[in-house]
Amino acid sequence: MKKVLLIGSDGMLGGELKERLEKNYDVTPTTLETLDICDRDAVFNKVKEVNPYFIINCAAFTNVDACEVKEDLALAVNGTAVGNIAEAAKENNSTFIHISTDYVFPGNLPIEQIYTENMKPNPVSSYGRTKLVGEENCKKAGKYYILRTAWLYGIRGKNFVKTMLNASKTRDEVSVVNDQHGSPTSTTTLCNIIEQIMEKEPEYGVYHSTNEGFTTWYEFTKKIYEFAGIKTKVIPLTSEQYKELNPDSSDRPKNSQLSKEKLKKIGIIPENYEDALKEYLKEELK
Repeated sequence: MKKVLLIGSDGMLGGELKERLEKNYDVTPTTLETLDICDRDAVFNKVKEVNPYFIINCAAFTNVDACEVKEDLALAVNGTAVGNIAEAAKENNSTFIHISTDYVFPGNLPIEQIYTENMKPNPVSSYGRTKLVGEENCKKAGKYYILRTAWLYGIRGKNFVKTMLNASKTRDEVSVVNDQHGSPTSTTTLCNIIEQIMEKEPEYGVYHSTNEGFTTWYEFTKKIYEFAGIKTKVIPLTSEQYKELNPDSSDRPKNSQLSKEKLKKIGIIPENYEDALKEYLKEELK
């Protein structure tokens, strides 16, 4: 059994991944309480102790708005700490799998175009900037996979789908942004991609890792309610209108559409976002 050091095993993605990997791998999970990834010595000691074949980093500071006011902390967790893990991975000859984000792009491509892995990142938010530092640091591992995901939701954590389901319990209508485009991605789909990357061990590098198909937050909300049998009305908002209502919010990319062609070329075919949503709601609404 190959050994895996799973960092951030108590999060929305890490929790589901831990459960799944334990069937086929010897998994050592860590949480914020058991490993401070900002402590370089602690990271090196843990990697030496476990001697993992794979190191998977699911830990991140993901509160996009909070990153704007706590950029130092975001940089420490999303950027510098990733360098600690990568350097420890290199010293141990481990393969490093790191989760990144669509926010490394500015999101200003025309909507009829989509981002490929070889396009130059140019983040416009604190979250995106710190995650891009993490990507650059990840490469120090030598043997690495950077999986960029987007619009992530899952059973274990706070997420957009749960927020919309909860809103429908107390409101007759909800207002949702209709000019931001991307791929809602379930943690189950991302876990599938990670497991297949581990099995296939394709060429090292960056892989866009989201569900298939593109939509807007507005249309996605309508699908959530349709599949859940909820009658709450969904009102479209522009990003500008949303910003007026939430002045402290960070700017979001208008185009988060990521190409999955690189994944498909190695035989990994992500599920369509609508099918993934249906599966998620079956569990969530039990």
